Amino acid sequence: MRAQLDVTRIAGGTFGVEGQYDIVRARFTDGTAVPRLPPQRLGGGAYWTDGAWFARAMLLHAFAQTAVAAEETPTAGYNLLNASVSYTHRFAPHEAFRDLTLGLAGTNLLDADIRNSTSFKKDEVLQPGRSVRLFATLRF
Repeated sequence: MRAQLDVTRIAGGTFGVEGQYDIVRARFTDGTAVPRLPPQRLGGGAYWTDGAWFARAMLLHAFAQTAVAAEETPTAGYNLLNASVSYTHRFAPHEAFRDLTLGLAGTNLLDADIRNSTSFKKDEVLQPGRSVRLFATLRF
């Protein structure tokens, strides 16, 4: 479940908050755990936009996954912090391009050791660490 709420107008734009919660629980009829279930996750963040500028920060907490099937190992919990800021220039209707967006996005900013509990290779392979990318999108 995910929800977003515009809270107030501030500095010529809209400030808001968002949150998410997801959980999957399943068992076979004999009571054993279903393999490769994702962990329970809870997150929240804030954003601000004025139509051209957009900024967002979101923290997601994944709880430890201990409800594992036979031959599986538990997965530790983690905190995932993502943030981004972008600017969109809209061209006039008679121009060849519709809009140009330039931005900066950071993922896993806490550089957490994240293992995907649904992966067969979770014990050998970590998810990507901290990354920051500069991007541009031109629409026509």
